[in-house]
Amino acid sequence: MVRRVFVFLALAAAVASLLAGTAFAASNDRPVYAVVDVNDPLDQRMYDYMTAAVRDDTADVVIFQIDSPGMASGDPSELFAAIRSVDRPVLAWVGPAPAVAHGGVAAILNLADVSGAAPGVRIGFLEPTVVAGDLEPPFRTDHGDPEAATAVRDRLRSASVEVREPVAGYVDVVSPTIGQFIVGLDDVEIVKNGTVHVLDTAAVESTDDGAVTVAAVDVRFSKPGLWDRFLRLGARPETAFFFLIAGIAVATFEFYAAGVGVSAAVAAVALFLAGYAMAILPMRWWAVVVTLVGLFLYTWEFQRNQLGWRSIVGTAALIVGGVYFVDAAPQFGPVWWIVLVIVAGTALFYGVALTTIARSRFSTVTIGREGLIGKVGTAETDLTPEGIVSVDGARWRSRSHRAAGIVAGDTVEILSIDGIVLEVGPTVDGDVRG
Repeated sequence: MVRRVFVFLALAAAVASLLAGTAFAASNDRPVYAVVDVNDPLDQRMYDYMTAAVRDDTADVVIFQIDSPGMASGDPSELFAAIRSVDRPVLAWVGPAPAVAHGGVAAILNLADVSGAAPGVRIGFLEPTVVAGDLEPPFRTDHGDPEAATAVRDRLRSASVEVREPVAGYVDVVSPTIGQFIVGLDDVEIVKNGTVHVLDTAAVESTDDGAVTVAAVDVRFSKPGLWDRFLRLGARPETAFFFLIAGIAVATFEFYAAGVGVSAAVAAVALFLAGYAMAILPMRWWAVVVTLVGLFLYTWEFQRNQLGWRSIVGTAALIVGGVYFVDAAPQFGPVWWIVLVIVAGTALFYGVALTTIARSRFSTVTIGREGLIGKVGTAETDLTPEGIVSVDGARWRSRSHRAAGIVAGDTVEILSIDGIVLEVGPTVDGDVRG
């Protein structure tokens, strides 16, 4: 009896699941429009992601939602070929304002079956297609009049235009939002590789306020995976500049804070992101060197615990390095006012925050630095020649002559102070090695 009941319940559950699945499929029997987010300077990982999205069979139509200043590096040839060869329509929309599409990103607008843009966005600066490459993209002349499209391409090779109306060859429809762009495609006919696609994107529904037009498609928004989004945190020139400075500044703090901890991990992550960004962006390496010199001068001034010419020159070096960090003009480059904010934050960090934190860690309430000279402490680590020494319960970054051979546990005497670093030697009664 129990067995029969169990079999009956299992069959009932199977039938219910089948009916539910059928009802779900019926309620979702609408075309799927995959909206693919495209932003920041593009690299090879983004081309691969976009190519996979174009070839994804689960979408009936693919739409690139674009806000990208250009293609920084890599080879987008496979992406261009996929847009033209797949059977499903591939659309593109630039927006919302003040979005941009420059270089090879603007070429996507030309290659798309229908392209749109929000009023106020800018497109252009078509050359180079890839800043760190040499590639001539294919060109379609069937977006409007062919002669007009060719003339626009020639004009936009070294210029940009603000979109207010359709732009021959690049913008077919001007729509403020991507929702309006999709709904506005209703009844548009697209011929793709011999197949005619008639888009059915809008439906009219009756409400208490009258008839309204709504989308008749399922819109699925798509973004790169978490790992790719993490890597691309520093993909813009100003963010790459920020992560480089932040990584070195936090590493400097960790060095003077006497120990490895959370700060070291933060510095490692920031430098990793900066390294990835500098690998994909067209860098001016002399500007990177100037930036590093500026940080070195800041660190030198901090160690001396004073404000002088090194801080002034260091600030100037950071500004110059930040403004010229990337060689991709006029398509994109660091935003100057963001660079100034980063430099100002760096100056405050070295001049105020880092100094205050270091003093709180390396000093006591009752003893000034000068009062430490002649005191006796204990080496917590080997001094080879630098290490950590404990004096009256406070831990100090210290150095000694290599010949002193001071190891952990030895008693040392403070001989002098250089900034916030103690110069120490073995005590008279201590065991002098080497």
